[in-house]
Amino acid sequence: MPQDLLFVVSKLLGPLLDPRTALYVAFVAGTLGLWTPWRRGARLVLTAAFATGLILGAAPFGPDLVRAIEERIPPPAEPPARVDGIVVLGGDANNTTLLARPVSPGYSPVRQIAFADLARRWPDAKLVYSGGSGSLDASAPTDSDGARVLLATLGLDAARVLFEDRSRNTHENAVFARELARPQPGETWLLVTSALHMPRALGSFRKAGWAVVPYPVGYTTLPEFDYGWRVPDTFDGRIGWLANAAREYAGLVYYYALGRTDALFPAP
Repeated sequence: MPQDLLFVVSKLLGPLLDPRTALYVAFVAGTLGLWTPWRRGARLVLTAAFATGLILGAAPFGPDLVRAIEERIPPPAEPPARVDGIVVLGGDANNTTLLARPVSPGYSPVRQIAFADLARRWPDAKLVYSGGSGSLDASAPTDSDGARVLLATLGLDAARVLFEDRSRNTHENAVFARELARPQPGETWLLVTSALHMPRALGSFRKAGWAVVPYPVGYTTLPEFDYGWRVPDTFDGRIGWLANAAREYAGLVYYYALGRTDALFPAP
């Protein structure tokens, strides 16, 4: 299948991996059904949707599944003696608001914060920011566009950074960033991305022939914490965690099936 078609298909199927999509459809269908002769069936659908949402929102499934991925690739026990380069993957900031309003990344730009910090710690390291646009809208700003603004706010001179702005996914991050960075044998490069994303990213970089040192950031779970069952404090409770885990596990399977990663569940 052509790469462009694979990209479109992945974007269209992505929302189906979110349990909230199914619950939303069930609530809409059940509500509409109350105004038809099939009211009894509609009540059953609404009751099942409510019960499912309550259970998923209260259960520890989401946090535990996320933690299993986040802890798969640990950070270096000790900082490398020498760092020749640092490559960071975009994707955790809202580039539209960054370009429209001052200091407004929108999400949690921990990758960029870590990148700026590491750049200060290793002032001679080569810096690569890999981030195009993962949107189906061809006119959408790229991650690199937003990063130029945000990194300057963080005190990092954008002139030090090589920006790769063609990539639309993790596979292309690895391929295009390697083409731009041209790493040499024996060099030590740090790979910075979110802990939840690190296994798939590391597998993709290895598959692209680039041995990097993983530097995961942006953890969302706590080690050794018993999440247990909790009464949801928001409408969807912990379903957001479950959605994030589902997307990442599906991404690992998808990349392995396409031969884009060196393992189904990459290890350190």
